[in-house]
Amino acid sequence: MRLDVYLASARILKTRSLVKSAVDEKMVYLNGRLAKAAASVKVDDIIEVDTPRFYKKIKVLTMPVKNMPKSKAAELYENLEERKKELA
Repeated sequence: MRLDVYLASARILKTRSLVKSAVDEKMVYLNGRLAKAAASVKVDDIIEVDTPRFYKKIKVLTMPVKNMPKSKAAELYENLEERKKELA
């Protein structure tokens, strides 16, 4: 599954366009490397998102199914680290 689709489905970032912007601005890492929106995500991959507002590191547990409710999105991943940042 594409990284941008996974992050939007998991509600890490709310839309694919926000995911694409974060990727283009070099804020998303897949297994420790800068990621592209079309990068392939697999179970057990580590994804890091480092935006001006927050940092989040997750481990992929499962892939989403179509028409998955937002309430189930957090079941797709294990939250390894998360912190909010103060805006200056």
